[in-house]
Amino acid sequence: MKLTQFIFSIWMLFFFAIISASHGLAQNDFLSAMQIADAELEDELKWLHAESVVMTEIATRTEMDAELVPGMVTVLFGPDLEVRGVRTVFEALELVPGLNVSLNNVGLEQVSVRGVGGAFFSGNLKILLDGISLNDSMSAAGYVLYNMPVEQIDRIEIIRGPGSVIYGEYAYAGVVAVTTRKGVHQIHGYYTSHDRYGGGGILSYTLPEKDFSLNLNLSGWKSDRSDTESGEDKLYPMGFGEFSYASAPFNDALESGLMNLTLDYKDFSLSGQYALNGRGDYFGFLYFLPPEDDQILQTHEHWAVEARQQLNFSEGLKTELKLGWRRYKNNLDRSVGIPVALYPPEGAIAGSRYEEREFYTGAEMICNNRFLLKNTFLLGLKYSDIEIQDVWTDSNERTGEKVMERYQGDQAFIPEGQKREIRSLYAEDMFDIANDFTITLGLRYDKYSDNVGEHLTPRGSLVWRLTDHQFFKVQYAEAFRPPTFTELYSQRNTIIAGNPDLDSEHIHTSEFGYIFRNEKTTVRMTLFYSKLTDNIEHPASSSVQSDGHIQYVNGGDIRMKGFEFEFQQIMRDALRLDGNISFADTEDTDTGEAVEGAAKWMGNIGVAYHLWEDSVLSLQYHYVGKRSRGPADGRDDLKAYDTTDFTLNFLNVFTRGMTLRTGIRNLFDKDIRYPAPAGTYPDDFPSQGREWWAQFSYDFQ
Repeated sequence: MKLTQFIFSIWMLFFFAIISASHGLAQNDFLSAMQIADAELEDELKWLHAESVVMTEIATRTEMDAELVPGMVTVLFGPDLEVRGVRTVFEALELVPGLNVSLNNVGLEQVSVRGVGGAFFSGNLKILLDGISLNDSMSAAGYVLYNMPVEQIDRIEIIRGPGSVIYGEYAYAGVVAVTTRKGVHQIHGYYTSHDRYGGGGILSYTLPEKDFSLNLNLSGWKSDRSDTESGEDKLYPMGFGEFSYASAPFNDALESGLMNLTLDYKDFSLSGQYALNGRGDYFGFLYFLPPEDDQILQTHEHWAVEARQQLNFSEGLKTELKLGWRRYKNNLDRSVGIPVALYPPEGAIAGSRYEEREFYTGAEMICNNRFLLKNTFLLGLKYSDIEIQDVWTDSNERTGEKVMERYQGDQAFIPEGQKREIRSLYAEDMFDIANDFTITLGLRYDKYSDNVGEHLTPRGSLVWRLTDHQFFKVQYAEAFRPPTFTELYSQRNTIIAGNPDLDSEHIHTSEFGYIFRNEKTTVRMTLFYSKLTDNIEHPASSSVQSDGHIQYVNGGDIRMKGFEFEFQQIMRDALRLDGNISFADTEDTDTGEAVEGAAKWMGNIGVAYHLWEDSVLSLQYHYVGKRSRGPADGRDDLKAYDTTDFTLNFLNVFTRGMTLRTGIRNLFDKDIRYPAPAGTYPDDFPSQGREWWAQFSYDFQ
């Protein structure tokens, strides 16, 4: 009900905004309005002509040509994603070479980068929204961002590979940075055949003469439980199938909300954020299918406030000061973990809450020298103070009734009061040793107040501009991922036990890249090799303590090698073809087997065709190859799957700025399954099938 009211409030707010804006437009000269409309149409379709030069700041903190930055960067633009029929950040990540997405047993989003992630790692990506980190210290995953609608997005920038030198903790396998749309007025809404509905909008207010702007992004959506059947659950391999709720529809209800407010005045910026990601309990926390329900039982919430002040000492010397506060809350309503038949009279019921807050401050100085050696020098420092403030567990394990007992303080599933302070210093120098050669050298030092200790993280790269159209890149980079609070301190549950003696994970990656680019063609080829050490193993393959609990441990080494090939071709003015192919060969050196859940082959092909004036057809094909099983899993590799998405875009419908889109995801209703650990769901985790959807948006002045 709360989310429904939130969505209704958004619609009312933007309804009155449209009336106000439309009245203002009526006062303008008709010719001026038509010029504005033509400019909007040109902006809507500019993605089709695919600007050959894309600028980005994600890799170096300074604006650069994305092909010339250190490492491998992908930039996805919001308008292009809309035309493709992509609806959320999570769906957009499928388009990136080397990235594979899936859902786990409780419906949480998993992202694998070149085979790193999914079932094997807790949090391997740094997640940023307008520069503010969304990674929590409980799981490090940043779940609240993944269901953000693309209508709110200007761009998504992705680093494939280590990013710790600049971004610190959890920038292990990559970085995902989302920038919201600003400077526009827009509303949007949509509905799907799976009973997902929602809407939102963007409001902007600008005083150019005062160098002042205010931008507000709002969105909310909700999805009811589908009728997708779960298949057999963990009780069947145990021989207790007659006591199971499976096979039956699982609770995949979803809800999401976002509010993002940004105020800019000259060189000062103030941001406020709230994000919500809620869902049902899917296949069960213990891999026992819960009884049928359609309620939202688990939520992730993020609040943040950040102030920035830029100091421009000269044209070549700039400093940015930052002060911020962040709060994260994870809440589990009463969920049935063990069926009534095995745990009478009510079944094993559990609920929990986890809340942490973070204060942080930092400064970055960028110095551009254009005298002898042309170089850009970055120096940064950051201090972060993280504390668990409220954590408890509700359980009926002793009563067996619906009467719940609360365990908190030292008895909670993570002891309350755990703290972590992080002090960081980092520097990077990017300099031209010749007109066509640029070298980047970076180093970061982190000191943690807890058992994580101290870490030095280096990066070095060379970019060679062979011609105006051809570029070579070589990079070596390292990163580390500190253990999360769950991995260190989890206790008093039947799922996992923490290990305070864990070491941080480390990754060492070498990359070689070649890029060819002209006005109509772009081709990229990347070769990579990575070695991962001190990997924190998934509990299913970790050691068992004397009390029967499964404990996290540092495992052996993992080696990965592979390539990524990308292309984009403007066939003619009205037709664009693009795609990518990824190959990743992973090996666990302890077992000699591939990493659990890793896919060797993945690919995408996209076609966009401008049918006639104000209409665009888009087809998107996605392929994920077979995914490896764990060493103790006797099942065959999880079979490959492919999907085709179809989207029709109608621009300027009824009036300038009005857009209608409709499409079908998984057009041929292919069977998509995500890997389940051995001994749980024999046929893995099914997902929803074919889905029809319709969306409208209106951009107004």
